[in-house]
Amino acid sequence: MLRSFSPISATASTADMPMAGRGLLSRWCGDRRGNIAIMFAASLPVLFATAAIAVDGGYLFTERRTAQGAVDLAALAAAADMANAEAAARATLLANDVGAIESLTVTPGRYLPDPNVHHTDRFEPGMSPHDAVEVAFTTRRPYFFARIFMADDAAISVRSIAATAASATFSVGSRLLAVRGGLPNQVLGALTGGSVNLTVMDYNALVDADISLGDQLTALAGEIGITAGTYDTVLASDVTLGDWLRAMAAVTAANGDTTAAAAITSLLLTSTNLGLELPLEQMIALGDLGAFEIGSVGSGLGATFNAMEFATSAVQIANGERQVEIDLGVSIPGLTSLKLQIDVGERPQYGSWAAAGGPSTSVYTAQTRLRLIAQVAGGSLLPGVSLRLPIAIDMAHARARLASTSCESTVEGAAGAEIAVTPGIVTAWIGETGNDWSDLDAPAYVRQANILSLPLVRVKGSALVEATNTTETSLSFTADDIENGVIKRAETSDAIETLVTSLVRNLNLSVEVVGLGIGVPSGLRTTVATLLGGVAAPLDAVVHELLQTLGLHLGEADVRVHGAQCGGARLAG
Repeated sequence: MLRSFSPISATASTADMPMAGRGLLSRWCGDRRGNIAIMFAASLPVLFATAAIAVDGGYLFTERRTAQGAVDLAALAAAADMANAEAAARATLLANDVGAIESLTVTPGRYLPDPNVHHTDRFEPGMSPHDAVEVAFTTRRPYFFARIFMADDAAISVRSIAATAASATFSVGSRLLAVRGGLPNQVLGALTGGSVNLTVMDYNALVDADISLGDQLTALAGEIGITAGTYDTVLASDVTLGDWLRAMAAVTAANGDTTAAAAITSLLLTSTNLGLELPLEQMIALGDLGAFEIGSVGSGLGATFNAMEFATSAVQIANGERQVEIDLGVSIPGLTSLKLQIDVGERPQYGSWAAAGGPSTSVYTAQTRLRLIAQVAGGSLLPGVSLRLPIAIDMAHARARLASTSCESTVEGAAGAEIAVTPGIVTAWIGETGNDWSDLDAPAYVRQANILSLPLVRVKGSALVEATNTTETSLSFTADDIENGVIKRAETSDAIETLVTSLVRNLNLSVEVVGLGIGVPSGLRTTVATLLGGVAAPLDAVVHELLQTLGLHLGEADVRVHGAQCGGARLAG
């Protein structure tokens, strides 16, 4: 059968041809197969660059960590051997296989572990005595993928600061007294509650008998029944004055100091205050040494104190916040009576009389108030008349701080120390004390004194002497100073060695005719001044010896470093 096609059909078929082509192109463009391959191919350069950065960056980060560990070890080695710091640092770096050392800088200086100073400013390069070192070195590591972009190897620069682990054991307040007129016996007797009759030989034996810190604390542990634990356990225990003195007697006897042991035993036999609590945290602070097991012989625990220091410090601390009154009797020409009142306060919080530790460790004296009342005979100038001279002394805390240690001694393991000392403010009056005088937390109150009272005439007077310097004074102790037990002294800017004489010289007297309030008989005022001036110098000697017995000085602070040790180091900064 023949089929016929119309012209119209033929024309339509021809018109559809471009539309088919356009549909094919549209289908090709809308086909998403293979897009990932195209995108992957396009991003390959970025992926390769990222991989290069990741691999090289991770490698360099790891190498920097390794280099930092090596420089930390090098700084520790340099700080532990300050005399050969650079050689020690270089040897440590090479031993840790850090590769070629492009540069190495070893800078000695001082490190101040003061929390009030930003950690980046605590190291002072070049300052002496040297107790710290900064080690900085640079090495290079190759790139791998990044070599395409970087011609040179990567520079790795690291630094570290280490300070010596040296420590010192030191105290503030001297107990090296001279015995005159039995005053130390009277003071110790009042503090121990007994009648003390030690001789000059006994006192000298106590001063000459050295007791190591470790031996005393070990004997104390046995005295209170502690057989295991650390020295911190001992310090945290309840201890009495009797426990401390019995431990001292045992140690001095074991050391062969028989005279000193007998003197301590005499204190034990005559004392009625042996049951007084002795707060050891005010006696001594051990720092890191407290972690040693009882019986251990650590370098810091070998620091020695003389028995006099240990005994007088203990009786004072045990009597803290207790008023002691002593009738000193009449042993000075021109006096008919001499009485003394002592108020010993606690040390500041976290403060002790002696301490062992590193830089910034501090020790304190106790705030002390004294009241001395002298009755002065009128003699031939005022027959049958007695003058009353009340003297009040207020001594604030003195502070000693371990500023730094020096391990540059030629003796292996020995160290020097620098102590920053602030003497306590001393204020002294001629005057009557207020009712709150024994309250050491309250400001001292003193009013004009009645020096002479007669039926129709009254003489009043007052005087004030003050030592007010509160700035730190640096005292340097060499290894030889420490070995020889040298005591050094920081003084205030105002010297008041002759306290009573200074007070009498500055005494402002007023004379009144009772009931009328008129008249100032100059002859009487001159007579009173003459009588008081005659006893001033002897009273100065009494005050000086009294303060020596208590381990104090007017406007001064005595410091002794009992031991200092080198060895080891710690990272700082």
